[in-house]
Amino acid sequence: MNRQNLQDYVFQHRPKAGPFASIKLFHDWLSWLPGSLIPDCPKYEDPWRPLLPDDGPIKLTHGDLHRGNIIISTTSPPRVLAVIDWAHAGWYPDYWEYCKACYTSCYTEEWRIQWIPKFLDVQEEEHEVFAEYIMAIGAV
Repeated sequence: MNRQNLQDYVFQHRPKAGPFASIKLFHDWLSWLPGSLIPDCPKYEDPWRPLLPDDGPIKLTHGDLHRGNIIISTTSPPRVLAVIDWAHAGWYPDYWEYCKACYTSCYTEEWRIQWIPKFLDVQEEEHEVFAEYIMAIGAV
């Protein structure tokens, strides 16, 4: 995490990019990415880009928070002992952790409905935009 390219696996088979000097530049790149995968793609106005907030905070993001990466004690009450597998961590917009945690689970799973909102701020609008971009680049 020393000013290197994006490490998140959703960008694994995409052109290397980053670090970005601002959230706006990251969002502009994310908006550009789907069209870059189609040769001679005509330029179009991206309907999702205006929905991404360019002025939010940047946070250290694990990028792969799911039950398998969170070690819980066997004692009562349960405690988080460790969060493992930081391979996809990086500095991302504040909504990224919520979107990626949801990305790792089914819409109807208890993990997504009950547990994720207990430790992350729900950011549905950003998640909707995130999901559109992720599907458009084939990272589902």
